Amino acid sequence: MTVQPQASRPSSHLGGCVGFWLWALVGAGVAFAFVSFVGWLFLVPAALVAYRLVRRSRWSDGPVLLGVVAGAGLPLLLVAALNWSDWHHRTLGDGTPNPYDWGGVGLCLLAGGILAYAVRSRRRS
Repeated sequence: MTVQPQASRPSSHLGGCVGFWLWALVGAGVAFAFVSFVGWLFLVPAALVAYRLVRRSRWSDGPVLLGVVAGAGLPLLLVAALNWSDWHHRTLGDGTPNPYDWGGVGLCLLAGGILAYAVRSRRRS
């Protein structure tokens, strides 16, 4: 009697999306730690979520890890949004962040992570 190896269960689209956005939370927490004064408060929850995700084998490898890239763009978009109303009152050299710079980089990271995930998950299935 021979034992047939168990076929790996294909991951569902919903499960992949949940894993992607959970990794995006980790990326957002780490990026927020770099752009704010109280960001270190977000490192502990981000590390706990990352630890739990690594323990779950289906969410610890593959294209779902691209969520870190997409999530890193979210705090940058927040900085751009918070500084948007002050942009027209800005004078050169006053130290206020340029919302176009922050928003552009944040949007590129977010869109790049989502597009890369879509391409990689299509190729994988």
